[in-house]
Amino acid sequence: MLRSMPRGTREAGSRRQHGLWSWPLLVALVVGCDSGENAGTWLGTVDTLPGGVVQVTNPATGIWDAEAGWQVTEVMRVGSADGDGPDLFGRVGDFEVDASGRIYVFDSQAQELRIFGVDGLHVRTVGRKGGGPGEFSQVIGMDWSPGGDLWLLDPNNNRISVIDTNGTYVTSHPALGGFIVMPWSGGFDNQGRFYTYGIDPDPEDENSFPMVFVRYNEALQPTDTTDVPRYQGNAEYFEARSGDGFMRAGVPHSPGLRWRLARNSDFWFILTGEYEIVRRTFEGDTLSVFSKAFTPLPVTSADLEEAREDLEWFTRQGGQIDLSKVPDIKPAIQNFFLDDRGNIWVEPTMAGEDQGRVFDVFDRAGRYLGQVRFPFVLQTNPTPVFVDDFVYGITTDDLEVPYVVKARLGRPAGDTGAVTVGAG
Repeated sequence: MLRSMPRGTREAGSRRQHGLWSWPLLVALVVGCDSGENAGTWLGTVDTLPGGVVQVTNPATGIWDAEAGWQVTEVMRVGSADGDGPDLFGRVGDFEVDASGRIYVFDSQAQELRIFGVDGLHVRTVGRKGGGPGEFSQVIGMDWSPGGDLWLLDPNNNRISVIDTNGTYVTSHPALGGFIVMPWSGGFDNQGRFYTYGIDPDPEDENSFPMVFVRYNEALQPTDTTDVPRYQGNAEYFEARSGDGFMRAGVPHSPGLRWRLARNSDFWFILTGEYEIVRRTFEGDTLSVFSKAFTPLPVTSADLEEAREDLEWFTRQGGQIDLSKVPDIKPAIQNFFLDDRGNIWVEPTMAGEDQGRVFDVFDRAGRYLGQVRFPFVLQTNPTPVFVDDFVYGITTDDLEVPYVVKARLGRPAGDTGAVTVGAG
């Protein structure tokens, strides 16, 4: 059964990292491009700090010139705005793509796994809402196992359901239930080890949720744990308490932290307020910190009105909001993800219709390559999937109807990407 390891098994993973966004710059270097990009000189700086942490500082402009930038072209869209067919999605909780290009979409509203062929046509639907074998209650994420089966984590049913590529229910494994964390950032690493959340039996902070990240071996036995990356600043919330319960809503435009687990078991996380990207090991050692120059965007009166509308659910339930707590400046970053070649894709905070369409791309060494523009708004949760020269992601239309989009990622001839190590 999947369970958390006791505190005594945690070693280096229990070390906290503080002050990651305040190191000084000590050395300035000009480095030429040597990783496959068809462009000129990188004008950033690199420094190795005491302890071996590599700090990379990027200017606002990247390596790519106008001819070298990658292009995105939509080639297929799966979804429908009307009817009652399987391509009418209520809410896409997660999705995956297999090596053949078939798309597996989990509809959280129907609690169904829907499989579509490489042509976008529906192949079959797997499961339904329920508690029996092959049924789902609250799937929060899924990933491919080393054996090629799809694992779906369902904490409400206290299990992981295993489905093969034919859509056949294979088996299930017990999993820790009782709480739901979304987005789920677990899954398998390149060595076949499985990761998911667990409960810390001995939390250091009694006022925080006692959550850790647990690593399991190939036999699904827990081997060790580490702390989930947490924001070290002062998080701002609106809270409403009633009796023994309370609800909380984040203050719009407040800085924070987003994180993901890479296939090599490293953690990547971003500090949204100051445009910083941090890489650390599962054991808790910080390896590198990347930063990029940016122009802060102010929070406008229109932004405040939109925030008020977005928090109507909170006020309807008795909560009170104080918009004076909203910062004057927006965070530099909204979110990020990793591709199959080790590049880091960052969604910067943009003005107007550019939000969700323009992404900053960095190679694994932390050098800023340039921007990629999508012809549609690309959601970062669920995480986009990269297969060969294609990127798959979720978008919505003006009526908020979700679609799965397949797009070709065009790179100039000879450009194979900065790194060939999988990190998604």
